[in-house]
Amino acid sequence: MKIQHVVVLGAGFGGLSAVQQLARHRDVRVTLIDRNNYHLFQPLLYQVAIAGLEAPQIAWPVRAMLRRYPNTRFLMGDVQSIDLIDRRVWVDGKAVSYDHLIVAAGTTSHDYGIPGVRENAIPLKSLADAIRIRDRIFSAVEEAVRTADEERRRALLTFVVVGGGPTGVELIGALAELNQHVLARDYPEIAPDEVQLVLLEAAERPLNYLSPEASEYTRQALQKMGVRVMTSSAVSEVTPFGVYLQDGRFMPTYTVVWTAGVKGVPLPGLPSGRSGRIPTTEFLSLPEAPEVYIVGDLNGLEENGSVFPQVAPLAKQQGAWAARNILRCLRGERELPFRYRDKGNLVTIGRNRAIGEVKGLRFSGTLAWLVWLAVHIYYLTGLRNRLMVLSNWIYSYFTYDFAVRVIHQRHQFAYPESVTESQPAEAAVSR
Repeated sequence: MKIQHVVVLGAGFGGLSAVQQLARHRDVRVTLIDRNNYHLFQPLLYQVAIAGLEAPQIAWPVRAMLRRYPNTRFLMGDVQSIDLIDRRVWVDGKAVSYDHLIVAAGTTSHDYGIPGVRENAIPLKSLADAIRIRDRIFSAVEEAVRTADEERRRALLTFVVVGGGPTGVELIGALAELNQHVLARDYPEIAPDEVQLVLLEAAERPLNYLSPEASEYTRQALQKMGVRVMTSSAVSEVTPFGVYLQDGRFMPTYTVVWTAGVKGVPLPGLPSGRSGRIPTTEFLSLPEAPEVYIVGDLNGLEENGSVFPQVAPLAKQQGAWAARNILRCLRGERELPFRYRDKGNLVTIGRNRAIGEVKGLRFSGTLAWLVWLAVHIYYLTGLRNRLMVLSNWIYSYFTYDFAVRVIHQRHQFAYPESVTESQPAEAAVSR
């Protein structure tokens, strides 16, 4: 039998899971393509943003991961388009032919067409984003120490996270700990209560995909940590000097982190559905091209009228499932419809604070926090990274210190004539 060439786009959870399934079979040749030469453990990206971890500690070289698979090669490059008719992927101007294709390209930040988000808010989807956020935070604090303008100082020391999902909750909780345990000691010129931390969520409660009890626990835990949780607060515009809400209020700030949503990475040649997610058959393949499989955050398959959640466990399961269906096709067997095994949800809020919901069981506090730690260490790629992250966490836990407080590129903050010049004073968010 002719050796089949399977091309996998994306070295995230879904893509790597597919490669690991396929690479064990001699009758398959695999090419993994990604714009980066590393696999990024995105669940811990927020810790790079708040100086808790170094960037290399949550990334692992793809080629090092593929050493054990002699029939697998890696190609670093940007995918420009996909030709479904001739079965080719165009990468940096060159064509890569395939017999089967698995698309696991992931998502990018979704601004929902809100003015100013793309230009003035920082997403949290890449290592570059995380380092940019960290630089902005520490640049803002350094600038606040120097300025004699009280209004500017308040805006510099106000940090807004938009989006009350797991990324937003974990980021704002980590920022609260950074303020309490690090900034308070490093910057004696700034009182801890001068730093304003705000979580904006358009829905009625944070973590609204969890139970109301879990959302309320999260709200109370964040408030005890000094975070202002503003629900039912949709953003209408982000400017270089603050955030406008749909009810007309204005919040002066120089740092806005956008975690409010994601959309599929557009790939010319592929169909696209709502929020960039691609509808597929129950086998995870395209109806018009059954040799092409869509897995992970890009997959738009519905179950009981709803699309699947865009989470790492789903991506891993779909990647492995698509690979197994390809192998079944090669053996002349029928493909199997995808079945998702929901492993539950874990969200950390801060030290000894987390929430977990697994198969109807709800738990919170220290137990949930310890489970969260164990799960993330277990799934982190590379023994070296596991040891380094664990040692960093132990160090931070006992010293109340975040070790990576280095500004790579100092941010220069603009000087407006008046931050609220076009907004009545009574409409400003009270502090």
